[in-house]
Amino acid sequence: MDASSLILNPKRQKLDGGEEVEGSSKSLSNLPDVVIQKIISLLETKDAIRTSILSKRWEYLWTSIPNLNFYKGLFAARSPLVNIVERALLLHGPADIETFDLTFPVLDDACRVNAWIDATVRRNVKKLYLYLHSLKEPFYLPHSLFTSTTLVAAELDIPFLFKAPSTVCFSSLRTLSLRSIVFSDDSTQQLFSGCPVLEELSIEECKWMNLKFVSICAPQLLRLTITELDPQLSKGSDGCQIMIFGVSLTYFYYRGELLNEYCFYDSSSPNEAEIHLSYNFTKKLRPTAYRLYKLLRGLSSVKELVFSDSNAFEVILGNAPELVAQMPLFNDLTTLVLEDSVYIDNKALLTMLQYCSCLETLVFVEGIGLSSDRVEDDGVLEPLPPCFLSHLKMIEVGDFSGDENELNALEILLKNAMVLENMLLACTTEFQGGPEKKTEIAKQLSNLAKGPESCEVVLV
Repeated sequence: MDASSLILNPKRQKLDGGEEVEGSSKSLSNLPDVVIQKIISLLETKDAIRTSILSKRWEYLWTSIPNLNFYKGLFAARSPLVNIVERALLLHGPADIETFDLTFPVLDDACRVNAWIDATVRRNVKKLYLYLHSLKEPFYLPHSLFTSTTLVAAELDIPFLFKAPSTVCFSSLRTLSLRSIVFSDDSTQQLFSGCPVLEELSIEECKWMNLKFVSICAPQLLRLTITELDPQLSKGSDGCQIMIFGVSLTYFYYRGELLNEYCFYDSSSPNEAEIHLSYNFTKKLRPTAYRLYKLLRGLSSVKELVFSDSNAFEVILGNAPELVAQMPLFNDLTTLVLEDSVYIDNKALLTMLQYCSCLETLVFVEGIGLSSDRVEDDGVLEPLPPCFLSHLKMIEVGDFSGDENELNALEILLKNAMVLENMLLACTTEFQGGPEKKTEIAKQLSNLAKGPESCEVVLV
């Protein structure tokens, strides 16, 4: 039985021994106020407010709860939600608000919602989550929000035209998530320069309208995530150049069509990066090739790189071949993860690996194969990546089913990777054979290794 049912359904309860005790509300009323307030704080905001009807003493105990969460799903209509938010903010005691979480159809109530946000700022809100939709009039966040000294985390999912005041200083903000926002003027720069202690930034499905250049300046930024999958985001825009100044950056994630250009300032390359590209083949991919090239230049110091699509290299090779000779050297890259199924004799992939001379671990998440069942007599990859001769020690292959094409691809890898020490094959449910078959394949493949040291092949 949860706290809500115990408090809001004060019936007589029986102990294990059969002795009846007074209803839970009376039992709870014997507790100190501070304990009751702690219990009430565990309830949904709506239920916490409902406890005010239990007794005179309980009437205002809920007003000190630190977390206020409101979403339309709690109510059959919009009006009760408006009333309960108004009451909660009006009667909330002097205690600070820890979290204010609001999902709300704004309609014509932009001023009302702004007043709510302003009230939370005056109550020293620390975590602010706003999911606002159905806007029927221009909406601008209150100026008081942009100078909050207590806000540490904010998530804004608002399809509106962003406007910030001339002064922006989130002196305590460490986590910021932005979704569906339209950035259109110089106030955008004010936002991305006004978060001196920001550590995590997420920009999802936002539009850079009428903007040619924006810099993200956050000296303590550790993680940056960017998603732009909606093709409508590029309408009316030729793309924006976003320069990232993040000397502390450790992780970068991108998913989308490279609708904009992302560059890292000299010393801002992260340690880990994930790039998940999608393409619109009805458009010319030459601009995409140039943007991918500039992004990779900024990631040249990365230590671990994840690509969801190995064809990303083909975008450069096929649409801007003049850039191949200018590709940066990934001398710090030790782990490369390719999440899609890969042909190991793919020219674009082998060309990319030419620039990863210190690669130690190569992971093929969804398996490998050859683009043709024909295997060259010498089995030499052309061009042969230099890391195969000196550094590559571990190869992991997923979705291994044991067919002939896969075995031929593995044979070529083993013949070319001269210092390989371990090969791990993760079998699919379609793998034909039990433990004996796995042992047989492992032994067969181990005997094909050409390096001076033995290579251990393991099937799991």
